[in-house]
Amino acid sequence: MKLVNLKKFTVTGKSAVTALVCVAALGVSAVQAQTCNGYVGITFDDGPTGDTGTLVNLLNQNNLKPVTWFNIGQNVASNPGALSSERSVGEVQNHSYTHQHMAGWSVAQSQDELNRTNQNIQNAGSPKPTIFRPPYGETSANLNQAAANVGLHVVTWNVDSQDWNGASTAAIVNANNQLQNGQVILMHDGIANTRNAIAQIASNLRARGMCPGRIDPATGRAVAPSGSSSSSSSSSSSSSTTTTSSSGGTKSFTVRARGTAGGESISLRVNNTNVATWSLTTTMTDYIASTSLSGGITVNYTNDSTNHDVQVDYIIVNGATRQSEAQTTNTGLYANGRCGGGSNSEWMHCNGYIGYGNTP
Repeated sequence: MKLVNLKKFTVTGKSAVTALVCVAALGVSAVQAQTCNGYVGITFDDGPTGDTGTLVNLLNQNNLKPVTWFNIGQNVASNPGALSSERSVGEVQNHSYTHQHMAGWSVAQSQDELNRTNQNIQNAGSPKPTIFRPPYGETSANLNQAAANVGLHVVTWNVDSQDWNGASTAAIVNANNQLQNGQVILMHDGIANTRNAIAQIASNLRARGMCPGRIDPATGRAVAPSGSSSSSSSSSSSSSTTTTSSSGGTKSFTVRARGTAGGESISLRVNNTNVATWSLTTTMTDYIASTSLSGGITVNYTNDSTNHDVQVDYIIVNGATRQSEAQTTNTGLYANGRCGGGSNSEWMHCNGYIGYGNTP
């Protein structure tokens, strides 16, 4: 017998020491218990493919699980046996039946596409999906409604690995290094460079104390797998993709937004009182805050200038998503020849605000 060296992990300022692990002297690797500083969503689109089995083996070998598979319905029909392998390392979810541009489709057409995919996945022995990732990340009010009608939550991603666009193995690894607590990365089944990146992705995440998690359908964020616990369930650090600000209180907010030039300023206000202010980058970012205030919720654009615009994808209030294009008040949209001349949009081109109703 031989003893594995002690390894220390630093978690929120406290040092935790893993237990000694004894292994037989047969060359078997020791697996150290890891304290998770946060959870990230490892996802793979477009499966199953002829390479799914190889990818599953790599995920197992490197203990990079659970993951989320966003399967294409017609691929499931061609290879239903692959789903049991996928489920051994994660969950199977819906990525449409034919992988087309669906943003211009009717509710009925979209709903049929989603139902067919759900049925194929269930016929292959998997539970009914709870999440739909739209092809190309393209959404619309009709598509969102169709998803809701069949019990699916629409979820995209925070970080795009660009593996679909010929990214190198090193670039895919670097994209995963950007992940912060709660964030989700887009990768694809059937791409050699992605498979080649798995070992380094797993190693880098462990070095940062980050663990793979499941995706919470209600928020679209990565959380601890069922039955797991984390020493740090939320991140309070700022980065290019997550910024947290808190004034205290039990009402939580996530504002997902970007600027077209960078440096645009937005504020979250509740009952016309400023809760948090952020300076935007050109990358879609989750901005997080909390407050004890009650009342009307607005996201305000406050420093309009030439070639600067703001896109607010959605906000999450206490776990419930409110899509910007579903709101009726937008005083910052330039339409019909004036600021505030339209509504039902993610965009603000002028100083103004989008209203998101009231706090729960």
